[in-house]
Amino acid sequence: MRKFLPILVVVFIVLSGFCAVALNIEKENINLDYYTYKNTGVGERDYTHTVLVEVGTGTWCYWCQFTNAVLHDIYINGDYDFEYVELVDSNPLADQRINQYNIVGYPTSWFDGGYEVLVGGYDTWTEYTSKMDNCGARTVPDICADLRVFWLDDEKIDVDISIQNNETSVYTGHIRAYVVEIVSRWKDYAGEDYNHGFLDYAFDQDITIPAGETYEDSTIWDGSSWDNPDLTMDNIQVVLAVFNSEWHQGYSDPPSGNPFNAYYVDETISATPSTSTPPETPDKPVGPIEGVAGIEYDFSTNTTDPDGDNIFYKFDWGDGTYSDWLGPYQSGDTVIGFNSWSNSGDFDIRVKAKDDNGSDETVWSPPLTINILGGPELEIDLIKSGFFKVNTVIKNIGDLLAENVSWNITLNGGSLLLNGINSGVITSIPAGEEARINSKLIFGFGKTRVKVTAEIPGGSSDAREQGAKVLLFFIKVNIGGG
Repeated sequence: MRKFLPILVVVFIVLSGFCAVALNIEKENINLDYYTYKNTGVGERDYTHTVLVEVGTGTWCYWCQFTNAVLHDIYINGDYDFEYVELVDSNPLADQRINQYNIVGYPTSWFDGGYEVLVGGYDTWTEYTSKMDNCGARTVPDICADLRVFWLDDEKIDVDISIQNNETSVYTGHIRAYVVEIVSRWKDYAGEDYNHGFLDYAFDQDITIPAGETYEDSTIWDGSSWDNPDLTMDNIQVVLAVFNSEWHQGYSDPPSGNPFNAYYVDETISATPSTSTPPETPDKPVGPIEGVAGIEYDFSTNTTDPDGDNIFYKFDWGDGTYSDWLGPYQSGDTVIGFNSWSNSGDFDIRVKAKDDNGSDETVWSPPLTINILGGPELEIDLIKSGFFKVNTVIKNIGDLLAENVSWNITLNGGSLLLNGINSGVITSIPAGEEARINSKLIFGFGKTRVKVTAEIPGGSSDAREQGAKVLLFFIKVNIGGG
């Protein structure tokens, strides 16, 4: 008995170190009741992007049942912004993806392409959600993906994708559109259905998107080869993930074991099939290409629906705001949206559509760019010293002519026989130009404060105040304002 004791201790330490993980060569034969783990109470997460979780799992793996159950509970709870795919090794394509990650043991979960890695199956949420939170806090490029999926006859689906690059440089990466069964044909060790079991790729390819442009593609995925059991529309989901082309060193046995090539995920989106054919992508909006901040403008577009359904439209105003869904409008009718901008700049206006019969949304239309001018903007320069008077200039640093600019100069403090108070109206100051103003006569002694104000009726205004000393007819103004 003494000879076996050290061996038993070593085995216990190894299994504890793996925190419930089955090595690829192990075949567990232990029976265990199957548990569904409940919500522990968390608030909704504000992530920079939707996180992707890929799970390497096996039907023979004892510990994989925990990951299957817990991830499903977290997902249906809805408080965490993520999508996940179960890479069941019964599927050769899933096994290929698992091997790309150089797996050390089952189950292993890769978050955002390997930014975080979790080895083992756990019966609590925290091990998984902490990884999601870390990924969700990452700074990612400003790209935006749209995905629509349409169910066709004979177990085929139409998958349409659109990826907008809002960066000022070229975006390069790789896309994978995972076709998954929401309730999988494969069962885990406990005999329970896998959820989000991976079947095949609708897309698996490199992409390059120039700055400010959109990548679009579509494909018909034929699922007839997966007809045992038959595919059904309500049990299919497509998960589109955009992987950045920047290489990182990943480890499937952290911190330094089983290295793999990691490419992090910048965007994830999912969609389920619809039986209602979506409308055609709306036309590029029609409207002004120049405007002034604060002024409302209208923009129009239209599209048609293949089924003749009524159509709703949503405008993206290019400044982070959107219209409500407008409509419904009859197929082919024109919709008009109204918007004003508070700041100057160039804004891309886009629009998308959906029908009133439950179709997916279309991709965004080509953009119309409007250049918004900021209007006149006043700025008072430093107040300057002088004999008997002080002076300054009023600048128009805005984009448009400033008209009827009222101004005032006042002095407060000191023993002044002549206090220099003056006011007036400047008829106009062209954009980028300035106008000089002077106080009236100042005479006296002591410390004072000089204040200048300028205002356009109902528009821009500015004020400046600086300390000064009056020595008879000479006024010295403090440049620093004190």
